[in-house]
Amino acid sequence: MNSLHKTDPEFMERLEYFMAEEVAREPGQHLDEPVRYMAILAALIGCQAAELFREILPEALDNGLTPVKIKEIIYQSADYVGIGRMRPFLTAVNEVLEGRGVTLPLPGQATTTLEDRLEKGSLVQVDIFGGGMADFWKKGHINRWLAANCFGDYYTRKGLDLGEREMITFCFLAAQGGCDPQLTSHAAGNMGLGNDRDFLIRVVSQCLPYIGYPRSLNAIACINKAAEADNEKEKHTLKRSDEAAFSKENIFGKGEENTGFAQYFIGKSYLNPLTVPGESAVFLANVTFEPGCRNNWHIHHASKGGGQLLICTAGSGWYQEEGKDAVSLEPGMVITIPPEVKHWHGAKSDRWFSHIAVEVPGEDTENEWCGPVTDEAYNQLDFATPASNKS
Repeated sequence: MNSLHKTDPEFMERLEYFMAEEVAREPGQHLDEPVRYMAILAALIGCQAAELFREILPEALDNGLTPVKIKEIIYQSADYVGIGRMRPFLTAVNEVLEGRGVTLPLPGQATTTLEDRLEKGSLVQVDIFGGGMADFWKKGHINRWLAANCFGDYYTRKGLDLGEREMITFCFLAAQGGCDPQLTSHAAGNMGLGNDRDFLIRVVSQCLPYIGYPRSLNAIACINKAAEADNEKEKHTLKRSDEAAFSKENIFGKGEENTGFAQYFIGKSYLNPLTVPGESAVFLANVTFEPGCRNNWHIHHASKGGGQLLICTAGSGWYQEEGKDAVSLEPGMVITIPPEVKHWHGAKSDRWFSHIAVEVPGEDTENEWCGPVTDEAYNQLDFATPASNKS
């Protein structure tokens, strides 16, 4: 941009001050120079600033970014901007490197073959995004290409580690805009590899002069969304892992897995009978629900008497009658369920829960199992204000 000093001196004075004094020196927003230039070059590819890319490339090399790393940034961009938009940047890199006396081609960095690229690419997806990606490639040819080509051909290469590769992918997406779902997903992928929220904010800060405020603010919103989801997942994991503490609270015992009624439950439940059928007029059992487990909507029918009592003993759960708000269940509460009332009960999404179920004696008693409580309806309960406790 040196030529602009003559034609646009006022603009260049403010631009250079902003970039060199404010952005580069903002407290808490520093990146090591090679990392900073990796992010900037990736962002310039994403926003298609080929001329500025060529001007900054020598600075990147002078500040410790190696030819191998630069080539890997270029190669990986092919899957995020397409070969048509990547090609001018590859040409620029080759010309600059040859002009500096670098012998091309550089040493090979591939670690996969045409035979194993799909398998190894799928493993990388699992490493970054979790076990749910194990069979993702089986869900259509585009997903198969993504696993084999994007992750098997490029993410498996040497020259950049996974954290660096996820960081530049984030920059490709942030800079080109219009990729919010993928940007949020890759923000989460970065966090899973150790590139935490603060690091990603620093990356966006250093790229802001090159991609502008709208796309930078949008990238930060995606980072915050991914971080919020990660925090919720962490809290959920911590609470799920607290089964040992719950077991101490669950004084009537967890019992065995309730396989006999598993078809009427979402998630796992456990049953510990407290009385023996035939030896007592009333049957009592302690029912334990894992986090997220609930039974289907159901009705206790009876021509006379009947119904059920729930005595909440440990953890935290929900009870809901059809057409009414859900009731938050805590230890010590008693729920009276009349016959012929359609209802369901179970654990909260992040808590274990137990209650003693008491079958009220009656005539012509039978249970009618109805449809499941949908994930959509159930998940909304975590954000709703619980109804007044019922006793």
